[in-house]
Amino acid sequence: MTKKDDELTSKPDAPIVAHDLLLRVEEAEATLAAIRAGEVDALVVSADGAPRVFVLKGADHAHRTLLETLNEGAMTVSGDGTILFANRKVAEMLGRPLSKVLGASLRGCVGAAEAGTFDALLAAAQGGSAKGEITLAQASGAPLPVMLSIRDAGEEDPTFTVVATDLTPLKAAEAALRQANDELEARVAARTAELVKANEALREADRRKDEFLSMLGHELRNPLAPILTAAEMIRVATHGDARVERFRSVIERQARNLSRLVDDLLDVSRITRGTITLQTKLVDLGTIVRSAVDAARPLVDASGHTLRVALPAAPVLVQGDPTRLEQVIVNLLNNAAKYTERGGEIALSVVQDKAAVTATVKDNGIGMPAELLPRVFDLFVQGERALDRSQGGLGIGLTLVKSLITMHGGTVEARSEGVGKGSEIVVRLPHVRRDGPSEKAHPVEEDPGNVQRALVVEDNADAADMLSELLGLWGYDVRATKSGEEGVSVAATFCPHVVLLDIGLPGMDGFEVARLLRATRPTSQALLIGVSGYGQEADRRKAEEAGIDHQLMKPLDPQVLKGLLERAKGRRARSS
Repeated sequence: MTKKDDELTSKPDAPIVAHDLLLRVEEAEATLAAIRAGEVDALVVSADGAPRVFVLKGADHAHRTLLETLNEGAMTVSGDGTILFANRKVAEMLGRPLSKVLGASLRGCVGAAEAGTFDALLAAAQGGSAKGEITLAQASGAPLPVMLSIRDAGEEDPTFTVVATDLTPLKAAEAALRQANDELEARVAARTAELVKANEALREADRRKDEFLSMLGHELRNPLAPILTAAEMIRVATHGDARVERFRSVIERQARNLSRLVDDLLDVSRITRGTITLQTKLVDLGTIVRSAVDAARPLVDASGHTLRVALPAAPVLVQGDPTRLEQVIVNLLNNAAKYTERGGEIALSVVQDKAAVTATVKDNGIGMPAELLPRVFDLFVQGERALDRSQGGLGIGLTLVKSLITMHGGTVEARSEGVGKGSEIVVRLPHVRRDGPSEKAHPVEEDPGNVQRALVVEDNADAADMLSELLGLWGYDVRATKSGEEGVSVAATFCPHVVLLDIGLPGMDGFEVARLLRATRPTSQALLIGVSGYGQEADRRKAEEAGIDHQLMKPLDPQVLKGLLERAKGRRARSS
């Protein structure tokens, strides 16, 4: 021991000084350990009586700064859910001071109903990660929906890093979206109900309109029938008197025009409802065109037009309904006649190639502007006409043409170089080839032979009288009745060869009368011709089922009726 040591130990306060020195060494070592562990952010050192602050920046300072600036809660929790570390956002989300958050149980912030969910997330995150939605309880008791992203920290003791994302804005947006969606669905449902109601009202109005048109057609045809029949009788009775014939032809022509308008109106109604059924067969379009030209000739001639027709020498075969195809050609010719100045020219041509048959009606009339061409086949669309050349019409003729040609699998096109330069309508139909020579039916010129008996069953007195007179002029012995019951009774003793039967009879209708006549021997083989003012497609099927041979529309065309009677008379002559 040195002299100096002896002096220190010999002093009475030496042990105290030594103890202080040891404490300071231990404090310095603890401070150093804390600095190395990153537990100290700054040191305060007193030198010369003036304290100085030394800020220490550890390797993880940037990470701590990042955690504190996050907009999400960041925590470290133990295996039992104790919060070991939390950033300020966690305290803000829970509504608690940070000092009250550290050391608290995160599980304790979870509602009892979701405690099992939290435990399951911790268990699922062991050795990996887990993510799930859960509700935390704030200090105020308010629920806080959060998304917890948990990852195992990989330490010996179970420790997890937890990121909590506040879902409140998302939940609010979802709630607003649900409310907006509910309101939208409510408006859509209300609008749909309105539309359904309006649609039902439209369907009801459409049904009533169709019923009205059908009844209107029937009521208009009833007076037209005796008018046309009377016109034919005048022609037969006057024996060519030129003055009377001129008056008679006016009556007949105008009655036929009115009949055509009624037919078009009813046809377009049936087409829009999809109730027209085509009776298709293999036909020669040339034959149909010739018949259509004869039907349209009165209007063409009355307008002073020149009509030129060009047809192939060989038959032009198509699969179609002859009545409807003739209606198409007649409508096109009538349309050309109406929209052409008096003394104009109309050309009708038919050509065929390997794929199609093309029928074209061309005129040098008023033409069509370019803006009308795309709409010319629409319902009720008409070109402008001056009053002095107005020929009437409803604007449905070309609509019928397009609809009927489309039903036949064909196409129709309108062409015009402009106003005053004429128009051209082109119809194309599929061409049907058939091996071998075409078979053409030749009408048989029948010998009148013995007097034939005809029974007219018609409740309209004028129609019955005119039809009876016409049949009498053709050499028939005629009886007329005004009801179905009376018709059946008279037929049993009169034994008619021909029965012209009104379908729309009061009481026993024409179908029932036809069934009874077919079941009775005297009339089982008679020619039954149904006459209807309605023209429903369903009536045609009922007519076939009831045994009616032919179904004609009012007003009857005398020439068509005469052709049916002569062919039936010829068959009877050959079988006798």
